[in-house]
Amino acid sequence: MKRLSWDQRKSLSEFSNTVAAAWFTAGVISPLFTKAKSLEEVAVFLFSGLFMTGVMLRLSLLFLERK
Repeated sequence: MKRLSWDQRKSLSEFSNTVAAAWFTAGVISPLFTKAKSLEEVAVFLFSGLFMTGVMLRLSLLFLERK
């Protein structure tokens, strides 16, 4: 398999950052503006949003590691 160039890895990193921002918006910010059915639902949204944001940011950093 061909190795990715620096520019390709940088593009993938930027894309991962954008996806992380989307997860943060969906999981953390949107519950502030919507009617939640229960406190449990809010907790699930917050946890999943923060977890997936962390995963995508870590993936972004992995793309930028020098190999």
